[in-house]
Amino acid sequence: MTIKHLLLELYCSQNSIEDEGMEEAPSYCKNGFGEPGYHCFENNCEHLGFTYAPHEIAYSSEYGEVPDSDAWIGFGGEMIPYDADEATISNCKKIWEDICRNKIEESYDEYFKRTGIEKIDISLEG
Repeated sequence: MTIKHLLLELYCSQNSIEDEGMEEAPSYCKNGFGEPGYHCFENNCEHLGFTYAPHEIAYSSEYGEVPDSDAWIGFGGEMIPYDADEATISNCKKIWEDICRNKIEESYDEYFKRTGIEKIDISLEG
């Protein structure tokens, strides 16, 4: 079995029940209209839309959902120099990737340091 983690931005096409004159949200709609999550995929919800979330790093809580806007950050906006060409932007994205990968490793190491749990090296190499 192959596993692949994805970061996606989900959106619900229904912001309220009034949008299509529906009496109530579907029974599987865990948080009400406008609050999409894993349950939308599980139920093949017709109101679910999504887009890619490129160059982002995030913390996900239970069910793999990112809890709030303080739990993720993505490359873009003020991180791109105003006069940047494609080569500069590509280099900036590589720097961002290196930083993100290092932070993931640092987080793992810090967890063991703070908890006092002995980290077991289960290297898959060789």
